[in-house]
Amino acid sequence: MIELRGVRKALGGVVVMDGVSLSVRPGECVVMTGDSGAGKTTLLRVIAGLDSPQAGSVWLRGEDATGKQPHERALGFQFQEAALWPHMSLFDNVAFGGAGAASRATSFLDRAGLSHLATRRPAEISGGEARRAALARALASRRDILLLDEPLSNLQPTLRIQMAEWIRDELRLTNAACLWVAHDPREAAGVASRTCVLAEGRLTFSEAIRSA
Repeated sequence: MIELRGVRKALGGVVVMDGVSLSVRPGECVVMTGDSGAGKTTLLRVIAGLDSPQAGSVWLRGEDATGKQPHERALGFQFQEAALWPHMSLFDNVAFGGAGAASRATSFLDRAGLSHLATRRPAEISGGEARRAALARALASRRDILLLDEPLSNLQPTLRIQMAEWIRDELRLTNAACLWVAHDPREAAGVASRTCVLAEGRLTFSEAIRSA
């Protein structure tokens, strides 16, 4: 479970989270949208422990995790910029995802359509391929908390559908609490439990968009 309790965060004098409270239960996928610069990625980074809130608290699995280091929070995080280890092959990047990830690396690269690139390094693949590899790494961890930062951005329509189906399948398997930042909430149709918009430091919730 993910909980934000009255979190405040300002960047360069601009308040991007103004007393934000949020709860994502196990088995739930909340999709968050908002304008560029609204603070969506910062919100994920606060949950992951990569940024610290100036007020409020972050609770994970029913425990206060506000003071914990990122590695102590044991969650899966797919970064918007991929953030693959440049000196590692794609296989090693996915295998680095956490406990048990190494045993799943081959099958997860195959599901991402990247098995033929397993020995390549990040500098030798395209941006879209790097994004899929980053998603494979996050999913291979099989954590019970999953943060996804625009995982389907810049992918072709067919690949977006395939990757969304994969995320849905993994969430059903792990019963994870998932917070997914999306440019367009329709990308997560059929996966999202709820959607929300981050604007002027506040979250506004609505029902999820369902696929036809």
